[in-house]
Amino acid sequence: MKIIFFLLLSLFSIISSVQTVIADNSFISEAKDSFISVVNPVRGTDYWDIKDQEVETVVLGQIEILDKSSLPATWLLRFDVLDSENIVNQLKNRLSDEKGLFLEVTQTWTTQAKIQYQKSDIWHAAGSAFLTGYEREQREKLIDVAFEKFKNIFGQYPVSVGAWWIDSYSLEYMQKKYDIVSALIVADQYSTDNYQIWGQYFGTSYYPGKSNALHPAQGLDSKLDVVLMQWATRDPVNGYGNGVMESTFSLQANDYIDYHGLDTEYFSSLIDIYTKQKFNQFSHVVVGLENSYSWKKYAGEYEKQIEVLAEKKNSNQLSVVTMGDFANWYRKAFPKLSPEQLIVVDDPLGSFKKAVWFMNPYYRAGWFFNTDGSVFRDIRQYIDGEEELCFKTRCDNVNFATSATRVLDDVSFGSKWVIDEGKISNFKVERKDKEFLISYKNEAGNVRQIGFLPRDISIDGKIFSIDEAILNATKKEIQTIGNTEITDSFLRWSFVSVMVKNSKFLVFLILAVILPGLVFTSRVFRKEESPFLRIFVSTTIGFVALTLFFYITSLLKIRPLVYIYILISLIIFIRFKIYENLSFKFSRIKELSNLFLISIIAAGTVFQVIPVFRSGLKFGYGLGLWGPNTHDGVWHIALINQLVKSVPPENPVHSGVILKNYHFFYDLLVAVTNYLSGLPVSDLVFRFYPVIFSLMLGLGFYYLILKLFKNRMGKMQIKIASAFSLYFIYFAGSFGWIVEFLREGHFGGESAFWVNQAVSFNLNPPFAISLIILISLFHILFSNIKGIMPKIVMIIIVGTLASFKSYTGILVLGALCFVAIKRLLRNKDFTYFWIALFSILITALLFLSNFQASSALIIFAPFWFIHSMVDSPDRVGWIRLSLARTTSQALGNWSKFIMAETLSLSLFIFGNLGLRFLSLGSLLKIKEIFKNDTLLFIFITTILSITIPIFFIQSGNPWNTIQFFYPSLYISALFCGPVIAFLIFRLNKILAFSLVCLVLFLAPINSLVTANGYLSKMPHAFIPSKELAGLQFLAEKPGGVVLTYPYDEKLKTTIAEPRPILAYDSTAYVSAFSKKAVYLEDEPQNQILLTDYKKRLVTSKDFFLKPILEGSKFLRDNNIKYIYLPKIYNVRLDESTKEIRNIFENEEVVIYQVKQ
Repeated sequence: MKIIFFLLLSLFSIISSVQTVIADNSFISEAKDSFISVVNPVRGTDYWDIKDQEVETVVLGQIEILDKSSLPATWLLRFDVLDSENIVNQLKNRLSDEKGLFLEVTQTWTTQAKIQYQKSDIWHAAGSAFLTGYEREQREKLIDVAFEKFKNIFGQYPVSVGAWWIDSYSLEYMQKKYDIVSALIVADQYSTDNYQIWGQYFGTSYYPGKSNALHPAQGLDSKLDVVLMQWATRDPVNGYGNGVMESTFSLQANDYIDYHGLDTEYFSSLIDIYTKQKFNQFSHVVVGLENSYSWKKYAGEYEKQIEVLAEKKNSNQLSVVTMGDFANWYRKAFPKLSPEQLIVVDDPLGSFKKAVWFMNPYYRAGWFFNTDGSVFRDIRQYIDGEEELCFKTRCDNVNFATSATRVLDDVSFGSKWVIDEGKISNFKVERKDKEFLISYKNEAGNVRQIGFLPRDISIDGKIFSIDEAILNATKKEIQTIGNTEITDSFLRWSFVSVMVKNSKFLVFLILAVILPGLVFTSRVFRKEESPFLRIFVSTTIGFVALTLFFYITSLLKIRPLVYIYILISLIIFIRFKIYENLSFKFSRIKELSNLFLISIIAAGTVFQVIPVFRSGLKFGYGLGLWGPNTHDGVWHIALINQLVKSVPPENPVHSGVILKNYHFFYDLLVAVTNYLSGLPVSDLVFRFYPVIFSLMLGLGFYYLILKLFKNRMGKMQIKIASAFSLYFIYFAGSFGWIVEFLREGHFGGESAFWVNQAVSFNLNPPFAISLIILISLFHILFSNIKGIMPKIVMIIIVGTLASFKSYTGILVLGALCFVAIKRLLRNKDFTYFWIALFSILITALLFLSNFQASSALIIFAPFWFIHSMVDSPDRVGWIRLSLARTTSQALGNWSKFIMAETLSLSLFIFGNLGLRFLSLGSLLKIKEIFKNDTLLFIFITTILSITIPIFFIQSGNPWNTIQFFYPSLYISALFCGPVIAFLIFRLNKILAFSLVCLVLFLAPINSLVTANGYLSKMPHAFIPSKELAGLQFLAEKPGGVVLTYPYDEKLKTTIAEPRPILAYDSTAYVSAFSKKAVYLEDEPQNQILLTDYKKRLVTSKDFFLKPILEGSKFLRDNNIKYIYLPKIYNVRLDESTKEIRNIFENEEVVIYQVKQ
């Protein structure tokens, strides 16, 4: 009986124990080692931009779908959502669901935490939205405010948090103070969203280290007792790469639908990949959707995802749990350190590719079988105690990939370890004791074995430490490809050709520009006015009128009328004897002082064309390009070629759409020049117009000095003033040479304070011609504008100015409105009012036709340039001043903060002006400025030029608005001459001589250094002769869209300088030199134009990954007629399908024509 009682008691104890275990793990189904967490991040009204959707729309839809399948979820609420009663009340009643915090920083949160919001050009930039954008004490304040508010609403602190990046300091603070158990960050992504989260466990959860959340903890002392999970888990084969194309191969519906056209089947295959790994002790992935995506678009796919999860849960493949519940299970299952993980996968897209990812607390390795063969693309050693970026102080950028050390990283550094080239067979993976073994038979028939040991990697039994493996592999990759062709730098030119081109341009300039300009300005100037000034202004007006006429006739499809326009101008010029206004007195030119001024203009012109003149010329190695011409000059050529065909133009780097958000009147001027003269576009862009612009710059400013000061100075004094003004206009630089010398020990630093100087005048031709127009406008203002013709001329040039350069146009319109209001209020004079009104109407008409009004082109961001100048090591990089600003702001020490900001502002203004700050001496006559409308106009233009970039940046590329500052450099240079002349005549001879020597020596220092950089024998980039032959062949073919392989930044690390242009940068070179629109190239320009280029980037890369038959629909849908494929990419298309045919091939490039 006792035995029976004892047996019954034992049985009861066992049953009770089992019930306890089941009770503690009631959220887990029979599939105890595979978990899915449905996590839905919820954003509030801050920066909400979906006009037809409320913040709660997605949440309510998700609740309805989840209830159908009875699946739990975790809701991560951003701080601004806590004020949304609709969402909070809905979630409070969901007892089976978990509520946590989404730690994405917005201004609502920082305001309630009483700290300064770190505003960036985009709200989701790392420096604004991540906790790492704030100092440690600020992070604590933000966390405390959020957790307390959460507790007040839900009655307890959250145990789960999330953001696309959370630093280890913040994680430890939350773990110790609030007992969080789980955190969510984004899975590996290299460039998506402009930050890099890179190098963690690939696609699986782990315990992070205390000093680096991306590194798994290696000991209990360094371990954060928080389970780190990943959002948007990537495809192990296709999701590893350096762009949006790769990172969008993920579990996210918006990723795989928008960028790859995939569906729920792909989602299901990824779930299977992660939850059916036989070597792992567990698996866990996160699935969900942010409420800031369109519910109309993604509701159906979200519901299908949940149905897939429910089906797999019901078949015991996996358990669906909250973040907190999984973290509790993980901490019980693995109480010490993260277990090793092995992910073995065949390409879910169905190709031959494979991948194996191995992770443990000591290293991560990614082996691939792809077109390179059997290759390690990623090996990184986790260093215990190594501090993550922004660990101790705030930072604006989070770039873990490019800042990593002791890594083999194909994506970041182009380094990989090829084990076997060619095909493999008999592939298998097995475990032997503590080693995971990959084995296969290579193309030579030999068996290869690759082993993953706890701290080493083995190849056919030979063991390599992780350090040794990385070092051996990267040593091989460091060897770069040399350029054998570049040795032949002999210029290919013909004297006869040069003379013919010069003659053509001179004939064009006289007949199509100067003579019509003289007709327009015949009644603008008095008869005694200098003929050289008349020619200057007439040339400017001729440029504007010809461009506007060509624009209108092109829109109306009646371009040949431009010849009638020239003929009528010639007839009027002769019939009304307008030539009689040109009475040249060459005897004055021979005066010594005038010859000296002419020599300054000539020398200045030569100096300013140095950066551009050699670009686009053909040498033995091909076509050379120097400096920004490698990108900007090539872009202008591409655009001009499209403008020659039609107006408005097709976007040359984003085919099939009309170009928007760009001022293209300079390019249209070159296009009409090409149309009338037949001169090559590259010669016009790099040689003819730079020379004309620089000559006109000096000529126009010289006569402006005479207008401004002839009644205020003696003859000799005004000559000296003119000489110094012209010297500053052509040669002056910034004080950046001081920064460069202190930091690097040599001179340079042209744009250390952000603004490009006079030496770079012709590198920005739209600005160059806009400045010429601005000078002409000043001259017209000085003339008599009482007649109707001067008013019409003013309206035309002011109204079209923004189409040549929008920044200069805005400045002029602002100044003109100011003067118009002043004259209206003081003198009851409507003259300037009507000129301003009609100018605005023309500007608006041209703007609305060429810009997308819905685009946020300008963003209010006070001191963005100033802060980036002080903070960036590539600019001034004054760390102590940067810290003084940020710490005083955080501590509320406003007097110190104001002092730091004042010093930074002074550095920005005086640093950019350089010695031109002497022009401020002219402000002593400020009362006189307000009495004279023309002087007031110049003054307001200058003030706006300096002020606008202090407070505003441009959407897309924020640094573009620095171009507002450019006119102030030249206007300040103009006023420097009179100030220096005044000082020379007031100082004794020794001091005057010392001043002259100081000015002549210090003013041009960094301009001379910059110019010298363009005199190198070797170009900065080039198009090889054989590739140029392919482009010229393509240029002669009938019209059609060209598809080319997207720019691969890794080529920079494998090709020695000087690099071919395809490796130098993402440019428009295929479009420029084939004279055809390209499906996608020049990513930076697309960013400026605010196009949706990233989707095209992905689809074009996808095309080259798939068989040609699968891509035929893509080719047809996008009207692609040619495929231009440089051989360096090692991509060959299958011609046997008859979808394409090879029409050109040499050693550098192959060109296919698509079957139409």
